[in-house]
Amino acid sequence: MAVSKIDIANMALTHLGMKVVTSLAENTPSAIACNNFFAPCRDDVFRESRWPFATVSAPLVLVTDTVIGWDYVYLYPVNAATVWSVYDESTVDEKDSQEFEVFFIPGSNRRVIGSKLSYAYADYTYKVEDTSLYDPKFVMALSYRLAASMANTLTGSPEVSTQLMNVYNAILSEAKRVSGIEKRKKPTQKSSYQNSRG
Repeated sequence: MAVSKIDIANMALTHLGMKVVTSLAENTPSAIACNNFFAPCRDDVFRESRWPFATVSAPLVLVTDTVIGWDYVYLYPVNAATVWSVYDESTVDEKDSQEFEVFFIPGSNRRVIGSKLSYAYADYTYKVEDTSLYDPKFVMALSYRLAASMANTLTGSPEVSTQLMNVYNAILSEAKRVSGIEKRKKPTQKSSYQNSRG
């Protein structure tokens, strides 16, 4: 079943043992806290794992910035939470072993990616805003991450925040395991010559 932002917020409030809200536009401490913490918590959970529902593979945009030690500099994708790999067509089967580095360029006020590859692509986690697309484990993880962040504000208890973060980390660990199952790659096909000598 698709969930909405308020559904996730109310799950978080329930984890805190608090009453749910009927609207995030309410001028109540709970609604205000949900609005203040939702986006940072969502983006933090996106950064934690290669969520299959939010994985993007796309070409990178070359920029004129220079970074010592790297042959090519690319613009960091605007809606990326985390860039996981940078590769080109010849290294697609070895994408996770390709070197890259993320930098901030003060002069142009932007994040960039340094690479040795021309015509590079990146696999990254996209900051999906449409909650109806969220994976159930992502929803559960986000609800606990949100609850942990709001705990001190709404309950005044750092201990509750710590407990909820522990639950969040356990759910995240399981989510990473399941996400790994959905990321299987066929072995690279050997040539007929290699096969005949195998």
